[in-house]
Amino acid sequence: MNKKSVFFSSNLNYDTIDDEKIVDFVKSGDKCALEYLINKYRNLVNLKVNRYFIIGAEREDIVQEGLIGLFKAIKNFKTLLKHLLVYV
Repeated sequence: MNKKSVFFSSNLNYDTIDDEKIVDFVKSGDKCALEYLINKYRNLVNLKVNRYFIIGAEREDIVQEGLIGLFKAIKNFKTLLKHLLVYV
């Protein structure tokens, strides 16, 4: 994963921060944190997509649906649940 953000820049090193804290940054409007989490879990989405086959659907369409689900999971995550990966 590329350490530098393509779209946003931040002085924080998210690799050293728990995902749950990064979600708090996202909820406070940190777009770099959102981009970091989406990039971090993008491979998980791709792995899950390989399990699905929908007649008439392109693989990339299913990946996009998975990324939308990831985005919603990040936005709706409640820190009381403790672990983002389990929630996603």
